[in-house]
Amino acid sequence: MKKLAIVKNKKGFTFLELTVSLFLLIILTLLLMLIIQTTMMTSKRFLDYSNYEYALAHKKILETYNNSAKVYQESNYIIMKSKDDVEDVRINFRGGRIYIDKFKDSNNFAGYILVLKNMKSYTLSQENDIIHVSIVDKSDHEREMYLKVKDEKTDKEKEKEKKEKEEKAKEEKENKNKEEEHDHNEHEKEGE
Repeated sequence: MKKLAIVKNKKGFTFLELTVSLFLLIILTLLLMLIIQTTMMTSKRFLDYSNYEYALAHKKILETYNNSAKVYQESNYIIMKSKDDVEDVRINFRGGRIYIDKFKDSNNFAGYILVLKNMKSYTLSQENDIIHVSIVDKSDHEREMYLKVKDEKTDKEKEKEKKEKEEKAKEEKENKNKEEEHDHNEHEKEGE
């Protein structure tokens, strides 16, 4: 008779080893899900350029404003005349975009720059000497900008005014000299 031998298979896992590996697999899966979720949220924030786009538009508009002598609102435009009178700039709110239109003078169009696009809405209003610009961007963020109306003299106007003052002072001086000379001549005639 043959004896049946029970052979132990030493290549398998014990119940404890199986439980520990399953536990580690669950922990790694949860960590992987957390990493993926964090990455998605971070990339969504980095792909939202609305804050950056608005900051650049705001900066460009304020640079133009600071170099302007005259600023006023006209319908859906903000008109800015430069201090050196070289160019006129018109901030143009059209559709869902903001453009900066440049003119060499009031009639000769020189070109435009797209400053902000994909706006949902905007409002332009003026109270007293303040122009209020309210913009709702594509991410539903409401942005506000306040610009003071300017009515300063341009460099050419200042130069013209200075020349007029100099000419007026020169004329007054000449008139004064003529009067003194006339008075002096009369005084000499009286002395004779």
